[in-house]
Amino acid sequence: MALIEQCGYAVLRTSSLFETEPWGGAEGGDFINAVYELERRNTADQLLRDLLGVEADLGRRRTGKNQARTCDLDLLLWDGEIIDLAGLRVPHPRIPERKFVLYPLCELIADRTHPVHKRSFEDLLLSCGDQTVVKVHQP
Repeated sequence: MALIEQCGYAVLRTSSLFETEPWGGAEGGDFINAVYELERRNTADQLLRDLLGVEADLGRRRTGKNQARTCDLDLLLWDGEIIDLAGLRVPHPRIPERKFVLYPLCELIADRTHPVHKRSFEDLLLSCGDQTVVKVHQP
């Protein structure tokens, strides 16, 4: 979180940490997932560049799909906007498929409506077919 703040973004709220078994065949052990609500500044593509820089600072090397990784930061939402640019799609297109994203999102914005699917995030979680186990992380 400190590296994101060093990029100039105020963290407004943070979900709990959730422990999740790997999704989609990703290598490595369980993952720790959370959602941060950041103060919106700059543009969505600038935020994505900053997040990729934080990943690199934390040792992330993108060597292939579903590889083990030190950190994975995604831009999930940009207020209620829909953005479709080369290299950036917001809302993140796989939100409805992933419980490890929906659980922390629901802690913060369960009743908000997904800009594309026009359903609440709570409804998306309840209808999600993802069978991975997601639980609150106990350090």
